[in-house]
Amino acid sequence: MYDLAEELIQKEKAYVCHCNESETKLQRGGEDGLTPRYRCEHAKQDVDTNLKKFRDMRDGEYAPQTAWLRMKQDIENPNPQMWDIAAYRIPKNQHPHLRTGTKWRVYPTYDFAHCLCDSFEGITHSLCTTEFVLSRESYEWLNQLLVEFQPMQREYGRLKLDGTVMSKRDLRRLVEEKVVRGWDDPRLYTLKGIRRRGVPPAALLAFIYELGVTTALTSINIKRFEQTIRRYLEKTVPRLMLVLDPVRVVIEDAEEQDLDIPFLSKAPKMGSHIIRLTKSIYIDRSDFREVDSKDYFRLAPGKIVGLLHMPYAIKATSFTKDEATGAVTEIKAVFDKDGKKPKTFIQWVPEGSPKAEVRIHTALFKSDRPKSVPGGFINDINPDSETIWPNAVIEAGFYEVRRRAPWPEAEGEKTRECGPESIRFQGMRVAYFACDSDSTDDKIVLNRIVALKEDPGKSS
Repeated sequence: MYDLAEELIQKEKAYVCHCNESETKLQRGGEDGLTPRYRCEHAKQDVDTNLKKFRDMRDGEYAPQTAWLRMKQDIENPNPQMWDIAAYRIPKNQHPHLRTGTKWRVYPTYDFAHCLCDSFEGITHSLCTTEFVLSRESYEWLNQLLVEFQPMQREYGRLKLDGTVMSKRDLRRLVEEKVVRGWDDPRLYTLKGIRRRGVPPAALLAFIYELGVTTALTSINIKRFEQTIRRYLEKTVPRLMLVLDPVRVVIEDAEEQDLDIPFLSKAPKMGSHIIRLTKSIYIDRSDFREVDSKDYFRLAPGKIVGLLHMPYAIKATSFTKDEATGAVTEIKAVFDKDGKKPKTFIQWVPEGSPKAEVRIHTALFKSDRPKSVPGGFINDINPDSETIWPNAVIEAGFYEVRRRAPWPEAEGEKTRECGPESIRFQGMRVAYFACDSDSTDDKIVLNRIVALKEDPGKSS
């Protein structure tokens, strides 16, 4: 890039300028832009003078802000990006550079480096948001002067998601103030964040395809994003039974047997797995009530409920409680082999199933416009955006899902995914989940990707 800057000088398309900021503003029409534009006297310097001054800039002969290389463009052009903008500057910060130390005393501006680097790297289309529309002319002007390969700049409208922040400055504050775990926290809408949460690349692409490309600013509700993910996962990931808050149920007349369960009944190619029906099983604590009511269709004393994949419904006969806490510790039940079909089926897992830590994430902010909240977005933080279930249990079919990940294996899709987030499944009646990067061989840690679609008319 430095060599091309010297070539630009030799073509009489760049000059070293010593004007300060206020002088430069006057040359560009003043504060109100109403006075005639003009070039400074430095633009009349010959090539040799400009080359010597530029090399002196390079060698540290000038203090910061006393000299800068300007492109010699078209001062009469109505586009401000053509008013002899900067190509190289001497940075105010003279500390050694992270990589090059003190070798360089001058550095190219974005307007000089961007288009040239695109050409070096073989970029065919340089995509940017609409605030760079005016930059397209200077982008093309410089490339046409200096390089053979000509990329094309094209602009599109910025996509905003309601209910979150996307600015790097805002995200950094969330990380530094430990509101979130890091830049890859599943509650953030950074690429690292949604990847860790388990959002499949194909679902993200599907969302973008649905929106299309526009030059208008687009603001999308997060629920629409999640709905696209849900539609993709519904047809492509296996289903397992998961219990967040387990309570033991002893089926007194049960006989142990193996149940062959499909991973996804609508996709036979995904295969099946074995669940061992044991005398003691676990159901979710929320699926049992000590006192029944007419509008409640799950398990209660003397009431039946279906168990997913189980040959018979069960009827609760009694339960025991912890005297100190009052929590139900065990439920006794029997198979209801002659009763009518139950109104509701619930998930369960056999005794001895693997344990898991499950993290349920909801919106990080309480409102759709967190930056509009008085006092700023930090005042809009949802204190309940993460709920952790440390003692969840999952059926052993999880190990087969983990071994065969990433899915959808049944569709024959080829993918390069290999991280823990590629281990995805639907926890039946709970949500869609993926393994978190905190998982180890000995500990299963799961993140909720998205909730299941809720039926508005669904009863308790």
